[in-house]
Amino acid sequence: MEHPIRRYLEDAIAAEKSFETQLTGFAKEASLPKIRGLFEQHAQETREQYESLRARLDALGGSTSTLKSILAHLFGTAPKAAQVAHEEEERTTQNLMIAFAVENAEVAMYEALKVAAETAGDEETAALAIRIQGQERATAAKIWPEIGPAAIAGFHAVRAKAGANPNDIIVRYVEDAEAAERNFEDTLDGFSKSGEQQDVQSLMAMLSARAKSQHYRLRNRLEQLGGSPSTSKSVLAHLLAFTPLSAQLGHDESEKSTQHLMITYSAAAAEMAMYESLSAAATAAGDEQTAALARDLQSEEEEDQRFAWEKLSISARSSAEAVLSNA
Repeated sequence: MEHPIRRYLEDAIAAEKSFETQLTGFAKEASLPKIRGLFEQHAQETREQYESLRARLDALGGSTSTLKSILAHLFGTAPKAAQVAHEEEERTTQNLMIAFAVENAEVAMYEALKVAAETAGDEETAALAIRIQGQERATAAKIWPEIGPAAIAGFHAVRAKAGANPNDIIVRYVEDAEAAERNFEDTLDGFSKSGEQQDVQSLMAMLSARAKSQHYRLRNRLEQLGGSPSTSKSVLAHLLAFTPLSAQLGHDESEKSTQHLMITYSAAAAEMAMYESLSAAATAAGDEQTAALARDLQSEEEEDQRFAWEKLSISARSSAEAVLSNA
């Protein structure tokens, strides 16, 4: 590896390019003007981030990687699979949830880039990572308060359009959440058995056990509501959760634990957003029992995310030191 920092920059460039395309699509689909403007504004900011990263890569003598760009594009478009069997009126909420997850993924990505650059003595790249990370945090903070109101608007729009029973809509949302948790349990279990950092493996095992408890509680609630687990949604959730692993191609074995923490941090954010939406919709439907369960599970996801963050910088430094020693 001639220059590891160049490869990290290539990954970030591919991610930003993919997300710019995704945000532009989200803006076109947004049913609320305020949210459309939010997506458009961040698409422009993402373009500027991409250009700044390109300039830094050029200064280090590197060039963008077509392979990584293709994989990043796959990662960016895979969440669309989750929209299968959903109504058009729910798209804005789903796009907000995806955007919140991606913003958090990028916060984690830039933390790893910052630490790697500092470890390599590249203060200019570290400063760039810190600046862009701050922008990602700010955008995530703008997206979060829009999720609940969008979920309520989507719920009422679907109910009015289809004349659906509110219970049937909530059952579908709980089916999605149960499938996501069941899938995340499997993903975390896989993470607990790979990578070189044992403390990260132990954390993943603990989080997998918690996800198992969460999907059992959701399944119980689903049965109480007259529903049952959805195989088709489980397949889609499985695809969505494992797609980020494609980003590990071309990376060193010593980096896997850091990547697992980044994915976990992002996935926890996705589920926080999912439970925000479920809680809001359930409250609108008068289903306080489901709303209370969603809030409880959301609190656990916040804790999961904190656990992942607490280990991320240490893991990234260890990974960077290992990679740099082999460069």
